[in-house]
Amino acid sequence: MTWPKQYASLFVILLGRSNSRAIELLCPTDEFNEAVTIQEKYDGRFDAFSTGSTWRELVRTLRPKPEAYYQNIINQVIMLVCDVESASERCVEVDSPFAAKDWAGNCINATDYTCPLGMCERSSNCYWNTVVEGKNRTTRFPVDDYNKAEAALVERTPHSYAGEIALFGLIGAAVSVILLLIWLVFIVGRFFCCCLWNQGFCYLCSPVPKKEGYRTFRDVILPVMFYIIALVAIAIATSMAFLGNEDISVAASNAFIHADGLVVDMTRFLGRSRIPLENVQDILQVAALDAKGIFDGTDFVKRDALHIVESFLGFYSLHSEGLNASNTLERFYSATSGFDEKVTPITDNVQSILDTLELDLYDKADLIKAALMTAMGQLDSLSQHSLHWQGIIYNYEGAEIGLRDTRRLAVMATFLVSTCFAILGFFGIILSKTKLCSVCFYIVTVTGFFCALLGTFALTAASIGLSMNFLLHDACEIGDIVTKDFEPFLGDLLAPAANAAFNDTNLAKALNLTDKVDFQKKLGDGISQIEQINVTANFDDRVLDPLSKIQSMLGSISGKSLSILNQATSSNEFPCAFGDVEYTKDSVLVPWSASRTTENTPYIIRDNFGEPTSYDRLGLESAEDYLSRIYNIAGICSTPSDCCIYENPSPPTCESEIYASCDFGDGCVYPCSSVRTGIAQGYNTFLQLYEKELKMTADLGVQCPTIGYSGTCPTTEFKSVYSNMTLIGSIQDYKVKISTMKETLLQLASTSVGDTMYEVEDFLCNMNVTFVNIRYDELKDDVCGKTFGGLAQIDAAFWILGVTLEIVAILCSILSIRLRRRYDKDDFDVMDSDRGLRRIDLY
Repeated sequence: MTWPKQYASLFVILLGRSNSRAIELLCPTDEFNEAVTIQEKYDGRFDAFSTGSTWRELVRTLRPKPEAYYQNIINQVIMLVCDVESASERCVEVDSPFAAKDWAGNCINATDYTCPLGMCERSSNCYWNTVVEGKNRTTRFPVDDYNKAEAALVERTPHSYAGEIALFGLIGAAVSVILLLIWLVFIVGRFFCCCLWNQGFCYLCSPVPKKEGYRTFRDVILPVMFYIIALVAIAIATSMAFLGNEDISVAASNAFIHADGLVVDMTRFLGRSRIPLENVQDILQVAALDAKGIFDGTDFVKRDALHIVESFLGFYSLHSEGLNASNTLERFYSATSGFDEKVTPITDNVQSILDTLELDLYDKADLIKAALMTAMGQLDSLSQHSLHWQGIIYNYEGAEIGLRDTRRLAVMATFLVSTCFAILGFFGIILSKTKLCSVCFYIVTVTGFFCALLGTFALTAASIGLSMNFLLHDACEIGDIVTKDFEPFLGDLLAPAANAAFNDTNLAKALNLTDKVDFQKKLGDGISQIEQINVTANFDDRVLDPLSKIQSMLGSISGKSLSILNQATSSNEFPCAFGDVEYTKDSVLVPWSASRTTENTPYIIRDNFGEPTSYDRLGLESAEDYLSRIYNIAGICSTPSDCCIYENPSPPTCESEIYASCDFGDGCVYPCSSVRTGIAQGYNTFLQLYEKELKMTADLGVQCPTIGYSGTCPTTEFKSVYSNMTLIGSIQDYKVKISTMKETLLQLASTSVGDTMYEVEDFLCNMNVTFVNIRYDELKDDVCGKTFGGLAQIDAAFWILGVTLEIVAILCSILSIRLRRRYDKDDFDVMDSDRGLRRIDLY
């Protein structure tokens, strides 16, 4: 069956193109999606006695051709029926249903040729192979072979396919004609060449009995037994022909039942396919508005994700030194990779769903509606055509039934006539030796004559029948090859649909989704994916937790410098035995607030007239000045002379014990001066590192620092370039938004968008066309099984009949002489003396 050209667009618009994106449908069980309902099938009354399968296998054995032989015939047929002049046109209009396009609707371009503006390469046909992007395009067969196809198939030579098939019939017919000529010569020689009756070898053809008579068993009974066997063979051949004809009748009835079933299934399929299309058309506009309500105001999905990525980059740019110093760079990388691996796919998935709602449903609502109108119109038209095809099937079935008696008569006439003559001859044989019928041997003679004629006809018919059986066998073998791939016959546009029917593939999957309705697949896949995702866990475990752990390690940035500072200030070793407290990060910022056991330093302060200094803050003294004051320990005397504590006025003599405290004289040295300087520098270093620590904390966002920090969270630097929110704050905010968006999308099923998705899925799931393959297998069994077996059985019956009739003719020619009543001896003497025999003496 060839699809009309106007239906090509139905497959293109509704079902997509063969190089589209593939889909996987998980369709629910539906009675309409189940296998085709098996309809009635007739069983022949005589199936138990039929030997059609045996003779069918014999025909196949007699014609052992490889698959390549039949593939060559198919190629020759394609080239023969191909209208090269029109099929060789390489380019078609860009809006033609036969234009070769990819799933996006763009023309596929070969490298060896460029179509004019507004035109595309055509899809494959009997002349052109499939066009492949970026490669040279080739013809299906060599161009010169198209002109040779007719000669290879139907030329009147033994080398063509038709000649090869006809040769079997011609050889058989020629042999039959030769046998007929031999019989004519024999008859003429026997009855009209009387002069030869008693001459040498020609005596074998003589109608004159032997003088000495015949042996009863060898010369009479044995030929009669062979005759009886031949009579049985004729009866068997007749029954075989009858059974073969009955097989053909049964096969024809079943073929019409299954052909009608195919049309019924097609009508049912088309009607079922129309239902979801109608439903989609009814709710499409509402679904588009619902979709708009979902995707409106969702710019944050991509925007905020990009901002978070920028925040990661900004945090690293501002605090890479701090990350290295706190040994948290690996955790930072873990958080960034977690966001990329776990959160980004969620973002992409959600955005894909939103884009589908906007671009593929809302923006294309009018286009989808128009396509649905066209599709339903074409489905209705196909349904009407199906009814027309059903009427044609009924008409042919009625005609076939009306011709069955004629076919039966045509098949059985030869067998019945042959049987009648054979039985008549048998009665002639039985009665020829009785007094009731002294001239019955004439009946045997007449039987032999007509059996020779009928045998020649039967052998000729058998030869022609063998050619027909070979032709039917080849047709069945070719059918098996054709149904493996329809692309050479339908082109790459419609072949996937036909192939789907024969390889148990859903039609929607074979042709892939059209860009008119693939929003259902996109939405279904996207929702299915996000439904399985734990958004909170992905954010917390892979992103927020590593960032939170960074905060607990940030203290190490300034902690080391504070530890070094404490080693100096709390030292009890001479000569710099400060013996002070160990500062914390909070107390070091206001060192006068540290809890000390004494009010004054336990050591003399330099230039303080030999007095210690108070641990209290003096006025608005800064922390730096405070530390410089309390750790300004006096020097020690390196020699007893010229070394003392300064007094005002200067002492007349300046002497002290060695190692005594001093701050005056040349013998006074200051070993702790460098320590004091180091304390001041260490404190400044701590302040710098602590500031970095506070800013990292402020930008990270686990907590906003209060002590020692007067800035904002995040820092001004982070705000001005990257984000108004802290890194963790922006991620947490995004987590909440995405979680809310997920819940919204999961509720699609309760909206008209979900109803539309269901109807589209229902339509796609209904694209189960395996009933075509089922019906094809049934029809194939009817034609290549039962019908083929019936024809082969009839042909075998003709062969048996033809050979048997020739044997009967020979036996009749023998027995017609041997069963004649013998003349007495005097009669033979008269005949011997008188060569001129009278015809009255013979008959």
